[in-house]
Amino acid sequence: MPRLARFARSASLLAVLGVTGAWLPTPYSGRNANRPASLDPTIGSVAAQLGVKVSQRADEEFSLGVQFSGSLEDTLKLATFGVKGFPVGARVTAARIAPDRVHIEADDLDPPRRETVRVRIDANGKLLTPTKA
Repeated sequence: MPRLARFARSASLLAVLGVTGAWLPTPYSGRNANRPASLDPTIGSVAAQLGVKVSQRADEEFSLGVQFSGSLEDTLKLATFGVKGFPVGARVTAARIAPDRVHIEADDLDPPRRETVRVRIDANGKLLTPTKA
């Protein structure tokens, strides 16, 4: 009899897990279903807006969870987003942390310095300059 009770408990547990598993939401894919895939920004297009040169992955989508690093080429472009005073060649990392947000970090070794900023990205992949509060 204990064996039958243990089997019944296991079967009911599996049934509950199966039913609740069907109600779980699907994971976010980072893409708006109403937009075609060709409108997603690429790493190269975002890097160009920041004034950063990336050596690889320029054609890869810059979707949610993707990050890239490159070397700074145009200091004025990066300065428009609030990251100022970094020399050409400084390392810049950008990460898509939300569908409408990008985390940008610049760092340099001489003198040791690091600065971060978060900016918005619109539906067409254009980085929006932060507004003064």
